[in-house]
Amino acid sequence: MRLNHKEVSRRKIKISEHGVVIGFVLLCVCVGLLTPAFFTPLNILNLLRQSSIVGIIAIGMTGVILSGNFDVSVGGIAATTGAVCMWLLARGFPLPVALLCALITGLAAGAVNGVVVAKLGVPSLIATMGMRTLLTGAILMVTGGFPISGSRTGVFGLIGNGHVFRIPFPVIIFILITLGMFFFLQYTKHGRYVYSVGGNEESSRLCGIKTDRIKIMVFAISGLLSSLAGVVLISRLGTASPVAGDGYDMDAIAAVVIGGTSVLGGEGSALKTVIGVLFMSVINNAFNLLGIDMFIQYVVKGLIIIVAVGASSYSRKKAMGA
Repeated sequence: MRLNHKEVSRRKIKISEHGVVIGFVLLCVCVGLLTPAFFTPLNILNLLRQSSIVGIIAIGMTGVILSGNFDVSVGGIAATTGAVCMWLLARGFPLPVALLCALITGLAAGAVNGVVVAKLGVPSLIATMGMRTLLTGAILMVTGGFPISGSRTGVFGLIGNGHVFRIPFPVIIFILITLGMFFFLQYTKHGRYVYSVGGNEESSRLCGIKTDRIKIMVFAISGLLSSLAGVVLISRLGTASPVAGDGYDMDAIAAVVIGGTSVLGGEGSALKTVIGVLFMSVINNAFNLLGIDMFIQYVVKGLIIIVAVGASSYSRKKAMGA
């Protein structure tokens, strides 16, 4: 039986939509064959725990990229807000106050990013790069460049090291954040507006959508989730470093793009971002288990980002041309 052109196109689209899942499964199988330690329960739990911090940041990044923008300040926000939280705790402030101040700091930094991008017309890459530099400089001035140490025990320590039915608490936070973002993007008016703005900002504006508000909103959410990731990180480590967030921005962007979110905006899903996060984490975990040099890991990560972004851009361009 011969298929017409439309049916062939639909099948190609269906295969491409599940390509990242198929690739992830094949990657896990290959790594499992190379090192049997990969599929041990202890390693799986460690992999999920390590994925959670980048994953929380990547979920916030998903909304930003869906709107047609980038946020490279997420690592700086995570490090800064983590340092703010630890600094307050070290001086005897109650845990709820320290947590609230950290989250508000991240939310404010993200909102400022959104205002600069939406109202001043500064490209998101430049605006967020400036924010990251500003935050890094500010926290280095406050701390003198030295880490701020605290306790990994008590209620605060449970955030990064606790378990619920043997499931690490950071993983539970990651799951809840993912489900919340998925529901927001798929089933709320403002979530659908994010897709619309990323797909065609001018048409969205002509339809009455307040595009500036949508941009500010997604950057604010990204900042808030980055600060949450920063709190989880310092709870797990028991120390806050001014440079603790280095590399998280590129890892988050790579995870979102590998998960199928278009770098041009308008296409993607929070659930697929999870696959992208796990994909990157499995690669890191495999390199560690196999004893591959860290410098090679950076090379591979860079190649993955280039290939993922290139494939996304090419597919979008080809679809538009068709």
